[in-house]
Amino acid sequence: MKPIFLFLLLAVGFFMNGCNKQDDTILRVYVGYNGQPKISAKVVIDGVTQASQQIPFVMSEFTDVNGLAEFNLGDYIKPGSYGGSTVDCKVYLIKTSPSSDTIKTIFVEGFKTTKEQFLFN
Repeated sequence: MKPIFLFLLLAVGFFMNGCNKQDDTILRVYVGYNGQPKISAKVVIDGVTQASQQIPFVMSEFTDVNGLAEFNLGDYIKPGSYGGSTVDCKVYLIKTSPSSDTIKTIFVEGFKTTKEQFLFN
């Protein structure tokens, strides 16, 4: 009887631990040019988390064949914290360009996926 109780207690513990898992905070940026996905556009995000105004972060990615650049902000928005992060998102259509083609300020909500589009003609 005692081993069955111990097994059930462990099973319930693992189940409850799995229920508390927070989703990662993801920012997905789509870049389109003349109605088509823009490949190899440089996307730079520059932000500060609300939880600590002292921890700025800068990340950059290049868009893939679908025109998408994806950023995982899990290192900056910790599980159990509230709010999210405000980021400036810059897009460089030519990845070696010294100046960005556009910039938007985006609020990324914690533990969710935020999608943003940049469409150029």
